[in-house]
Amino acid sequence: MAHTGKFVIRTYHRIPVRCEAYYMGGDFLGKGTVMNLCRNGFRVLGDHQVVPGMELIVRLSLPDKDGPVEIQRVVVRWVRGLLFGAKIMTMSPDGEDRVATFLSARLRAYCASS
Repeated sequence: MAHTGKFVIRTYHRIPVRCEAYYMGGDFLGKGTVMNLCRNGFRVLGDHQVVPGMELIVRLSLPDKDGPVEIQRVVVRWVRGLLFGAKIMTMSPDGEDRVATFLSARLRAYCASS
């Protein structure tokens, strides 16, 4: 997938988080911190360089104390140094439920504190 450079307005909100993640591609394993998250994407500050269009497998550790959420396929959308944005392409229904539950709880907590 080539990066087109077009500006796209998101129709969803990314929630600020700090979650550990491992990302795997071809012949490497990277470790990073997910900086923000939504149901179909996230931003990561990692320790391994990626490029736009690269496909990865991600294991995301949510702070809900269950095991990591495995995201079977993400596509890197943009890169700035070791910071990158990724779009979630394939995730199990259980993973989708856990991410949605986590995000809903974070959003409720944020709204209650405002």
